[in-house]
Amino acid sequence: MISEKQLDEELLSMLKDKGNICVSIIVPTHRLSPERRVDKLKVERAIDNAKLFLRSSYAEPKIKPLLQALDELYQEIDFTHNKDGVGLYISSNIKLAVQFSFPVEEKVMVGDNFELRDLLYKEYYAKPYYVLLLSEKQARLFEGRWDAMTEVRDKTFPKEHKEEYIYNPPSQSTSYAGYSHVKSFEKDKSELEAIRFKDFFRHADELLNDYLVGDKPLIVLGIEKELAWFESISEHKQNIIGKIAGSYNHSSLKQIVEKVWPVMSSHLNNERVLLIEEFIEKIGQHLAVSGIQEVWQAAREGKAFKLLVEKDYQSPGFVDKDSYRLYLHPSQEPHKILADAVDDVIEMVLEQNGQVCFVDNGMLKDYQGIALITRY
Repeated sequence: MISEKQLDEELLSMLKDKGNICVSIIVPTHRLSPERRVDKLKVERAIDNAKLFLRSSYAEPKIKPLLQALDELYQEIDFTHNKDGVGLYISSNIKLAVQFSFPVEEKVMVGDNFELRDLLYKEYYAKPYYVLLLSEKQARLFEGRWDAMTEVRDKTFPKEHKEEYIYNPPSQSTSYAGYSHVKSFEKDKSELEAIRFKDFFRHADELLNDYLVGDKPLIVLGIEKELAWFESISEHKQNIIGKIAGSYNHSSLKQIVEKVWPVMSSHLNNERVLLIEEFIEKIGQHLAVSGIQEVWQAAREGKAFKLLVEKDYQSPGFVDKDSYRLYLHPSQEPHKILADAVDDVIEMVLEQNGQVCFVDNGMLKDYQGIALITRY
């Protein structure tokens, strides 16, 4: 399986891989053991359907490498560690197997381009984020994508906290003084502790400069006083999307992921809501269009800036010889049939260096499932 970091590079290659025979197979799978038993059969059946279509549509010498690549990809699938879906993508230039951590619909598509929607959805949610775990002994950093996470282990992190203060309990100065001096010293010790840890956290915060480039999100874990100390000195407050109080230094990676992924997921969902609000605001400025036909024409004119589309919204269409206008019904003139005009719009936007944001089904019901913020 390909890594998350490689996926964005592969997507660029797949967008350019037009005109070749492109095979896209997406199949839902199951995480739990009893349900996983049927997954192999479902994937095998989908591959057989793709092979059947290839053999019925193309000469054997042309498709022989594709058939072999499909068999090789199938052998790479680890069905004992399934997620919510698997995607297989094959052409003369591409050979890719990907797992999906979200529900997918079964698709078997063979054509002159790839079915990229699920990959793009995965890429949108695979935005990297960082998790800083604070404790009295060290600061640990983790990098996450989706619900997968790895600990950063380089010359910078983990950052150990070296103890420089030794506490010797004081004795009473006189029998008349009682414990007033002890209490005073305890207060001083507490203040010194705060100063010492703030200095340590300040240094750790400075080290984050090399990781929190741009607006990369940061989630901070630690007990409440450590979170307060860190927040009071941090120069990365604008990156912090959540703080989770508790002692997690002895937690497993899986336990940490279970705590932080809901925070990151909520952050991404909020970004989508803000983008829809931006679109609504742009309507009044005549910098927004909606509906597949209006969006198509704006994209053809090179105006595409930010595209919002419901995850499973599809629309077949028809275009004339220059593909300038999209029709929802066939005309009497010569035309080309589009299995899904939405996929073509997505590719146009990406080719113009525009942004594509997928939203949940129904979030754009007032805008026919698709909306576009234009450049001008």
